Amino acid sequence: MKRLITILSAIVLTGACMAQVTEVKSGVVQMNISKKAADTKKVADEQRALADNIPPTIIILSPDLMADPSPKSTSKTLMVRGKVEDAGGIFEVMVNGVEAKVSSEGIFLAEIPQAFGRNTIRIVATDVSLNRNTFEFQTERLTDEIAAQLNIPVEKPANTYSIDIFESDNEPKVTASDRFEMKGCIKSSAKIKQIMIYRNESFVNGYPAAQINKTGECDFAISETIPLVLGSNIIEVVFYADDDTVRKSLQVDYTFHAARNFALIVANETYDDPAITDLGQPVKDATELYNTLTGLYNFDKPNVVFLKNPTKAEIIGTLHSFRSLIGPNDNLLIFYAGHGFWDEGMGVGYWLPRDANKGNPVNWLPNTDLTNYLGAIKTRHTLLIADACFSGGIFKTRSAFSNTFAVEKLYQLNSRKAITSGTLTEVPDKSAFFQYFIKNLKENASEYLPAEQLFSQMRIAVINNSENVPQFGTIQNVGDEGGDFIFIKRK
Repeated sequence: MKRLITILSAIVLTGACMAQVTEVKSGVVQMNISKKAADTKKVADEQRALADNIPPTIIILSPDLMADPSPKSTSKTLMVRGKVEDAGGIFEVMVNGVEAKVSSEGIFLAEIPQAFGRNTIRIVATDVSLNRNTFEFQTERLTDEIAAQLNIPVEKPANTYSIDIFESDNEPKVTASDRFEMKGCIKSSAKIKQIMIYRNESFVNGYPAAQINKTGECDFAISETIPLVLGSNIIEVVFYADDDTVRKSLQVDYTFHAARNFALIVANETYDDPAITDLGQPVKDATELYNTLTGLYNFDKPNVVFLKNPTKAEIIGTLHSFRSLIGPNDNLLIFYAGHGFWDEGMGVGYWLPRDANKGNPVNWLPNTDLTNYLGAIKTRHTLLIADACFSGGIFKTRSAFSNTFAVEKLYQLNSRKAITSGTLTEVPDKSAFFQYFIKNLKENASEYLPAEQLFSQMRIAVINNSENVPQFGTIQNVGDEGGDFIFIKRK
């Protein structure tokens, strides 16, 4: 019995070992089969590659060689279009040494220059097995005269068009002017039938064929004044030719913030002549104004000149320098705080600079000199603010209050305005005028504050808190057109 169990155990163990061995051998066999399949595929690929000694097929689609084996034309370039076919795939197509563009379907395209006379077009197609096929044909480029003799149509080159706006680029232009002077050049090899100019899709101007004349290199020279609206302006030039419509657009942004604002701040409180009483407030007030204008409003510090206790020569010299510095789209604010004097007999008012002498007016600054410079400095807007005795003498007439114009209209019209602390009377050193003037500037929450609106806001407060009646008006005969100076808050 024991012997039978032993034999059976041996058989079971032997069977287990045989099963394990069988499993291992099965894995080896599988690995051998996979390796053999890969080797077989590699060999097959190599054999297939070695067997691919057939070059690609080249078919010419254009020009039509069936109609003319040696195509003739007057064109300086020849467009060669064809098709290449190969079972293994195409590597490249070269036409006269230039690689052609080839689509996934095997269509190729190349533009080849042609010299006068006979030209050889050579096409070389290469497949992925580096088999090459070459196809050659001849073309002939004729002169217009020979082509006419042979009744071959003279090929006209494609029409060319261009619209150039001078100093134009893709970035929007930014201007403080309500007009854009557009200069440009239109070129067209085809006849221009009509030219149209639009702003924000609204018609601005147009020219029929009869008014389109060649100027120099331009078939039409653009010289157009485009009215702008506040904000973005898309200007488009469109011309219609015999066979096409050509457009060019540019963006111009019209904003008051693009304007340059200049300021001359003059504060005289100490005097060389002991007979003229020194003051205590002008420099302090002027410093506060300087900080307010450069901090809260659109006045850049390099454009603000602050003269503390200047002489007459220094004031005149600064005004003179502004003539070459300030342009017709710029704005100028002039502030004066200090002594003033009114000569009743001559009917002339004066500012008293530091070097003024009580008994000799040679260094006094008369209003006539000041207004002469205000007329000579060609700004868009000039505002004079005078906190001085007899400052009202700057006016020949005064304007009535009018808030009917919108800010944009006020800005478009040139202005030469003044705000003064009083009429032909003395004012105290401690100025209620300046107190309410600077208060309204600092507390203003509007982006745009017209000078007349600023004056309206402070006028009653000044009258109620002083003996003076402040004045607002137009400085006559120096270029005022009814506009107003606009205080523009910084963004």
